[in-house]
Amino acid sequence: MLPIDEVNNCLHQRPEPPFDRRPPRLLGIFLAWRLRAYSGAVAVVYAFVFSQLYRFGGWLVNSSGAAIYTDFSTCWVAGVQALQGEVSPLYDPAEFLKIQSALLGAQEFFYPNWPYPPTFSLIMAPFALLPYFWSFVTWTSITLLGCIVVVYLIVRRSPAIPLVLASPFTLWNILAGQNGFLTASLLGASLLFLERQPVLAGVFIGCLTYKPQFGILLPVALAAAKQWRAVASAAATAALLAGASVAAFGVSAWEAFPRGLFQQFGVVLKAEGLPDSVATWGYLQTVYGLIRYLHGGAALAWLGQGITALCAAIIVWFVWRSPTRYALKAALLSTAALLASPYAFAYDMAAVAIPVAFLARDQMRCGLLRGEQITLLGLFCVILALLVIFRDPPGGIPFGCLPGIGPAVLIVLLSIMLRRVLVSSGGGELSLLKPTAFLSITGRRLKFRKKFSETTFLPND
Repeated sequence: MLPIDEVNNCLHQRPEPPFDRRPPRLLGIFLAWRLRAYSGAVAVVYAFVFSQLYRFGGWLVNSSGAAIYTDFSTCWVAGVQALQGEVSPLYDPAEFLKIQSALLGAQEFFYPNWPYPPTFSLIMAPFALLPYFWSFVTWTSITLLGCIVVVYLIVRRSPAIPLVLASPFTLWNILAGQNGFLTASLLGASLLFLERQPVLAGVFIGCLTYKPQFGILLPVALAAAKQWRAVASAAATAALLAGASVAAFGVSAWEAFPRGLFQQFGVVLKAEGLPDSVATWGYLQTVYGLIRYLHGGAALAWLGQGITALCAAIIVWFVWRSPTRYALKAALLSTAALLASPYAFAYDMAAVAIPVAFLARDQMRCGLLRGEQITLLGLFCVILALLVIFRDPPGGIPFGCLPGIGPAVLIVLLSIMLRRVLVSSGGGELSLLKPTAFLSITGRRLKFRKKFSETTFLPND
């Protein structure tokens, strides 16, 4: 059943729908059982890859049982330090290297910087109570489960579960043991509850401050929608987390944090001063990273990223001030939030599940536009193919070197959403058909509507 307010919203978006145009034919691959089967098969392949990597000592632990260094290694080290109440040394590169060596043993490479705020050390502390292997497994399982639950609550359709598992970005996040699932969970939960429970949504937004680059546009949307309770709740939550970290680690941790942040800035966004021929710009899934990968200078890259962020902010402001359907607003904001950041890797793109889920929710409730199915299917296939083409070198840290794929995916998704916004406001041609309008038109279209509601992308079970 469709919520009555969303049905009414769909009905009033376009007073004179183009009933002379046939609705797009549903592609067979979007039938529920096929979505479950195909995405489930891809997820099984991923699981097989993980099992073989682990079996031959290429993931988690090596053949001698020692921990294999990944992004999660630094997070686990930070958790151990948090349990000891010694977080400020993490922001000193020399001390950070010593701490890692003492806890992880000899490694070919140690990451030199810890860029996260002390609040993230609070999050990692409980996981550091476990041995490294079980800490990795527990962290990945809990954050992945959170992402799946949020996506399911957005669309309320069971095929969402294998689809999340089949995402190539899911693979990268699991390989690295990174926090993309946590980012997706917090971003998705904040938008899921914002419409009816803004205070609870603000709590999730406040928790998202552990990775503030993905919250750049959230204040723009909240101000445009006049969600002041969510703003107050987010500010209070962030302050509470900061206060808890001060109580646990002292003020010194926050005093040292900017040093670690700027050092990370030099490593990632300046490539430590290395020439472009050896710099790994392909790892950055941002407009900034794409321009640098194409040998553009730092000034040009910052200009391009700034223009992108500004355009995204303007779009978010006007859409969130308009009567556009909420699912479209949430989809657009979560896409723009990822696109506006200059700092994002392949594992961060696991959060793309959130805008896709809100987009699917709007498609199920208000119809499909021509070309949307092919575009979304093409995006998935291209990313999956690039997973093989641009795979990380053996023994390397699995950042996911996919030159330009992140911003390309986000821009395509943003274009789909903007097209739906324009059509729903009466500004273009399309077969976004009113749900109840099918009662007064031909039986053939009524039959399509029934088939669409029962079998299309992420249908009811």
